[in-house]
Amino acid sequence: MIHSMKEHRGIVNSVVCNNDGTRAVSGAADGSFIVWDLAKGVRLNAMFEPTVFQHVLFHPDESQYLTCGSNHKIGYWDAYDGAAIRVVEGGAAEITCLDIQPEGNLFVSGSADKLVKLWSYDDGIAIGIGKGHSGTVNKVAISPDQKSIVSVGSEGGIFIWKMEKPD
Repeated sequence: MIHSMKEHRGIVNSVVCNNDGTRAVSGAADGSFIVWDLAKGVRLNAMFEPTVFQHVLFHPDESQYLTCGSNHKIGYWDAYDGAAIRVVEGGAAEITCLDIQPEGNLFVSGSADKLVKLWSYDDGIAIGIGKGHSGTVNKVAISPDQKSIVSVGSEGGIFIWKMEKPD
């Protein structure tokens, strides 16, 4: 072990590293998500919301973080100072998972309302909705060729969706 970093006060639901492996961001059930310096093993910043953070990720250019959780919202956060930039209503239930395309123009969410949604990052609006799961969507992934979205649900289903890019 190189470092042990213990600042969350609840279950840690998500962690992701940046592209060069110098930072990580983690989200937890205690309503915090924390940015870490991996070389020093210390917290760089901590953000708090009245939610259970289910998923956090870096925007591909690493200028922002994207979060989702039990408050049914998707949050955009500034990577420099941790300020909330935008909060959008994600749906009628807990948002459980996120993935973003490499260019950062589109992202996808999955939720407890059994929906898979494709979003315009800049506009913060859903541009596509996939219905088919009979349980909570637990994980979503955009395929490397960006032509498909794969989702998995609590009912055991694995669905493949055609990813329609806007004009």
